[in-house]
Amino acid sequence: LEELGRSAQRAVTEEDEEEELADSAEGGEEGDTEEWMPEAVDAASSRAATSRSVTDIISMLIAIYGSKELLVNEYRALLAERLLAKDEYQTDREVRILELLKLRFGESNMHNCEVMLKDMTQSKRINTNIKKPALEEGTDATEEDEEQVRRLAPLDCTILSELFWPPFGTKAKEDFTLPADVKGMLDIYADRYHTLKTPRKLVWHPPLGTVKLELQFDDGRVREFSVSPLHAALILKFQDREVWPAAELASDLGISMALLRRKAVLWLNQGVLLEGRAPDTTGDGSATSLVYTLLEHLAEGDTAGVGMVGEDEADGAVASAEEQWQQDMADYESYVTGMLTNFDTMPLERIHNMLKMMVRDPPYDKSLQQLEVFLAKLVAEDKLVAEGGVYRRRT
Repeated sequence: LEELGRSAQRAVTEEDEEEELADSAEGGEEGDTEEWMPEAVDAASSRAATSRSVTDIISMLIAIYGSKELLVNEYRALLAERLLAKDEYQTDREVRILELLKLRFGESNMHNCEVMLKDMTQSKRINTNIKKPALEEGTDATEEDEEQVRRLAPLDCTILSELFWPPFGTKAKEDFTLPADVKGMLDIYADRYHTLKTPRKLVWHPPLGTVKLELQFDDGRVREFSVSPLHAALILKFQDREVWPAAELASDLGISMALLRRKAVLWLNQGVLLEGRAPDTTGDGSATSLVYTLLEHLAEGDTAGVGMVGEDEADGAVASAEEQWQQDMADYESYVTGMLTNFDTMPLERIHNMLKMMVRDPPYDKSLQQLEVFLAKLVAEDKLVAEGGVYRRRT
């Protein structure tokens, strides 16, 4: 992408140089002629080599990903990750890169990316309108309306046209119980959006957001954090009580114990929570259970703010190329199973051709190699048997 930008800049520079030469040729004076210096011998070959290097880089990327479509899909996923991670609506750099890519790959191939960037621009405008008092001509804002605007002040939303965005990853499926205050804000926002954009309604994806919060300790020090909504919901539970049994905290948040322990790592590493064990009050007192305790005093010298540094944050908001491929191919498993039930055994090529004829909505567009990899996965899962180049159901 940087090479594309540099090539475009070089093209503009070369055009400017040619215009200057033309102008000097038309109205040049004798002094200009005397000061004229010939262009270096290797100048033309250097420009040609630079142009070839840009083309070679793009061609090399296409060769690595296998096709132009796969490269565009990968960029689309990276763009979605970048846009969802933004806490503002600034997309100037992304728009510039998209315009360069449209020159290389065509507007039709980059249409989804263009819609994604338009979503960011429209989200900024809608967000501003929703936070304005709903005034009618010649009237003042009601107390209820002013209270709603006040409650929505800390909330900013990104509204996505979901059909044009890549599928969400496992992180988006980490459902949990939102704090009552936050849920109230989301409900007010959704109602005002429905009023503004009737009959459209919002479907929330809370795990994909970002929360900026401040924690104030007993010694007077304050720390700022930028974390995921689940991290924020977890630590907000300690406003009510300083000690939480892990099982009770997980139940209150509506998540599993395994997910709770993963999310608690951030606060443990920052010295905000302490993980320990306490006697289990539900038994005879001999057993212990896992508990989390709020540390009211910040560790000495630990004053800097932190970002999203939880150990599980490697999971992206958008599904990886591998996850998207598995989701796409999983739809064909029932077709393959049905064919092998009716025909007993079938070679790879025949299965491929049958899928082309049978699957219409959406049309089957996978390659023979992709189908072979998928069937090998079914064989590894003991769902199919491969013998002598043909496949059959495992009985």
